[in-house]
Amino acid sequence: MYKKIICIFLIPMLLITGCWDSNDINKKSINISLGVDYIDDNIQFYGELVKLTGSSTENIGKSQSASVYTVFAQGKTFEEARVDYNSTIPYRSFLGATRIVLFSEEFAKRGIESYLNRIDSLFDYRKTLYPVICRESMKEIFKIQTDKALAIGLFIENMLKTLNNERNSICLDVGDLLSIIAFGSEGYVIPYIGIDSNDLKYLGLAVFKESKLIDIIDVQDTEPLLYILADNTKLIELIPDPLDNQNKYSFRVHINKRKISTSLKDDIVNITVNLDLHAELRYQYYKHNISDEMIKQLETELSNKISNEIIDFVKEAQKNYKCDIFNFGKTFKAQHYYQYQKIDWEQAFLSANIYANVKTTIIDKNLNSDYNL
Repeated sequence: MYKKIICIFLIPMLLITGCWDSNDINKKSINISLGVDYIDDNIQFYGELVKLTGSSTENIGKSQSASVYTVFAQGKTFEEARVDYNSTIPYRSFLGATRIVLFSEEFAKRGIESYLNRIDSLFDYRKTLYPVICRESMKEIFKIQTDKALAIGLFIENMLKTLNNERNSICLDVGDLLSIIAFGSEGYVIPYIGIDSNDLKYLGLAVFKESKLIDIIDVQDTEPLLYILADNTKLIELIPDPLDNQNKYSFRVHINKRKISTSLKDDIVNITVNLDLHAELRYQYYKHNISDEMIKQLETELSNKISNEIIDFVKEAQKNYKCDIFNFGKTFKAQHYYQYQKIDWEQAFLSANIYANVKTTIIDKNLNSDYNL
């Protein structure tokens, strides 16, 4: 009986035991964002930390508020810089809340793989955080004052999430990049931002080969890449009126179906991007009635425009980037595993034949002079 009574009281006590060495949240330095730069042969860290501020003496009992402050550290290596970083903060650093890791152009040109591996190895780093390339130095980036968010890191994260949700950018997290590198692919793209009119702005995509920055794709030139890589993307296409040079048609185009087909013939890789697109007319510059024949002509114009842009973009990548930033290699391996094992994909990609089979359907059939803008 005594043993049963002891078990009844002891077992619940063991189950509800807390962490004996835990610290209150206000006893940790919570990182929101981290910037990495390379200046004067030193690795520089800039971090945004949450500052919990207690109530004043006259407002005792009111809830705490939060703000952020920036810290700076540097060293010849990551380890030296981290020691310097830890010596500037009041409590132990907590990286589990970090949302964004920013790399300057200068650091990115030297290679970011070592830092990606560092994130992968440190247990408290989230692998779902976004890496971003910045045109300006970290010192300039973290000086920006914005009322759009609590912190620079949160503002950038929200901006990228909005672009990603609308499929107007390609936002890969650290886990995605590590997977691409592990697969053996030499190329990928990362969001690229910069300062414009004293505010942060999305500028396009940074191109990486062997995890080193090699080029920038301007935001206006990213559409062909989005048609290949982004899911459910919705892009705006402008088509001139074949019968009126002054008039133009603005369409919102989204992908209904997409399939990448690959083959190997006579030791040459063939890649075909198959797209089934749906288009909606947003407005005309000058309203005209549109006949069924005009609809078919506009569908053809849209299909040809997008097809040619995709082919030209991939050929330019073969010529200038000399690496596969489209994940075509992963598709080829899935479709032709044994052939993939026998070839050097990166070399095979450079000489691959590129085709685009685009079919566009204008799904809004109420195209007339009373079209609601």
